Amino acid sequence: MLCFAVVLLAARIGLRADIGKSAMLGAVTAMTNTGFVALPILRALQGKQGILAAAVATVFVGAIMFPVLVVLLEIDRQNDAHESRTMSLVRQVGTNPVILATLAGLLWSIGGFTLPSEATTVLGLLGEALTPCALFAIGLDLSIMELRGHLSRNALLTALKLIVMPMVVYGLCLMVGLNRTFTLAAVICAAVSTAKSAYVLASEYDVEKSLAGAAISMTTLFSIATLLAWLYWL
Repeated sequence: MLCFAVVLLAARIGLRADIGKSAMLGAVTAMTNTGFVALPILRALQGKQGILAAAVATVFVGAIMFPVLVVLLEIDRQNDAHESRTMSLVRQVGTNPVILATLAGLLWSIGGFTLPSEATTVLGLLGEALTPCALFAIGLDLSIMELRGHLSRNALLTALKLIVMPMVVYGLCLMVGLNRTFTLAAVICAAVSTAKSAYVLASEYDVEKSLAGAAISMTTLFSIATLLAWLYWL
């Protein structure tokens, strides 16, 4: 949230960008793909403790950061009366599938419910296909000309996401005295690529769609090297 707020304010003040563009710049820098990248890594490294840390990060992104981004994008889009804007905000947040899925998963877990093994197997296969399908869809929308045309901007956002944000998280972990296990988990959750859901919202609201796609593609590619570096150092 700190990195999201800093980038948003920098875009608003420094670039004089509108609230929607500023929010999207903050999102591609701060929203992390914890569920499909960080979770498998931490599960392999730390077992159940790693899964817990990645689950907490995933819920935070889905239940807090995502609604905040939706609200900011809705505020940017709406020019109607206050009542109309309020109802639109409630509808967008209350019916968004990412938010609903996160809350449903939390309630399911709290209730102690289980799924039949057949359903778990089928849903697991679908879940594992999500990231490659999402990246393929994003790749269809990208062009080399777009990447080259804004190379310096995309490189800066990639560096902020993969280097600066994990450094900020590591510093905060030291400040609060987090133990070694959860410090590693927190930094890895921060150091993974940008969440695909940022691109979904960029497409839905038609705000910096090409930027979001380029940022996700570049952070996914370069995180192969930066993640190994963070893991080795930690």
